[in-house]
Amino acid sequence: MRDYSNIPTMSWEGPISAKKAMAQVHHAEPVILKMPENFKLAIDAPACACKIGRSPTQLIGCHAAETLKALAETNRMPELAELAEVAHEAGQVVDIDTDNQRIIIHD
Repeated sequence: MRDYSNIPTMSWEGPISAKKAMAQVHHAEPVILKMPENFKLAIDAPACACKIGRSPTQLIGCHAAETLKALAETNRMPELAELAEVAHEAGQVVDIDTDNQRIIIHD
C-alpha cells in the first residue's frame, strides 16, 4: 500500500463532503475520505478489480466507478455514485482501508 501521509483527509459529512471530494478528484488531486463508523466498506473485490494490500483488510487499485457505485448502493448514498463518475473520468483508482474506515481516491 502506498504512503498516504501527504494526501488530504476529509471526514465524510454527506452531500457537502461529496461536492468537495468531486472538486478535488475532478482536478486529478488525491483525497482520503474518512467514512462514518457505521459505513459498510464491504465490496466484491474481484468484481471491482481490486488487489489485496498488505493485509486482507486493505484493497488497492480498485476500479473507481465500480467500487464507489457498489459502496453507494450498499450504503444508500447516491452522492457516492456521482463521485464515482467524476473519479472514473479523472482516471483515478480507489484503495479501501477497512481498518481505518477510509476510502482513498488517487491516480
